[in-house]
Amino acid sequence: MFKSYLETCIYPEKIFGGSFERLPGVELHDLLECNFEISHQEFFTLRGKVEQSTRKLCMMWHAAEEAIKTEQNFYQSTIQDAPALFGEDAVCLYYHLEAMVLFARSAMDVASTAFGLTLPDPFVRKRYDSFNGLIKAIEKLDSYPLAEYFKPLRKDDVSWVSVIAGTERGRSLRDKIAHQTDFPIDYIDIGEYTEKRHAVVLLDSKKIPLPDFTRNLCLGVLNGYLKLEEQSLHHIRNIEIDDGSSISLTLPSEPQR
Repeated sequence: MFKSYLETCIYPEKIFGGSFERLPGVELHDLLECNFEISHQEFFTLRGKVEQSTRKLCMMWHAAEEAIKTEQNFYQSTIQDAPALFGEDAVCLYYHLEAMVLFARSAMDVASTAFGLTLPDPFVRKRYDSFNGLIKAIEKLDSYPLAEYFKPLRKDDVSWVSVIAGTERGRSLRDKIAHQTDFPIDYIDIGEYTEKRHAVVLLDSKKIPLPDFTRNLCLGVLNGYLKLEEQSLHHIRNIEIDDGSSISLTLPSEPQR
């Protein structure tokens, strides 16, 4: 069976635990190559954004897996009724957890350029270098499928969108660990009748078991990427059907820093 470039050169075997029949970015990457009438520079820029973002998705997933392994190894070797992260164990665990969140946001930031230039009307297509900026523009559109998808996630203080891009009321966990504090992990009792404890993520006064947090974040980001890609693919294919031609785009210049 023929494999795409991303499946051959970016994605490891059985990536994402085999949870997805369609891997993020694969169809969009192929469609960019086959259907866009743009300059070589613009083509390589857009294609590169898809490649870079999907690699970062893999790095996010790897960091999540390593975080779980690191925490389990620590817990098995410590006093289980009073676990306390410190020293090398703490450094390794915080490293993987913060990397997971930062890679998740980075993947969506990088992909925002490709999505911002290919999403369907009435979205105003332009260059976006920020995932937060992209979804804010989406949320302004009434009765837009993607707006209806993102708005409830933004209202949920512990959703993947809120974790990496912020809530309606406050800053994201990503911003906090990048600029203010470290990852909010702690240990609480498993139950009333046992002295054993387990790792939790403290988020908006909620205590989320660490494995649940990592899985929900990673799967949420991947599903969000696929949702955005689905709309981009729909737009490109509909234009082809309507007039029998390829899309012609002029890629805006790099934003001033």
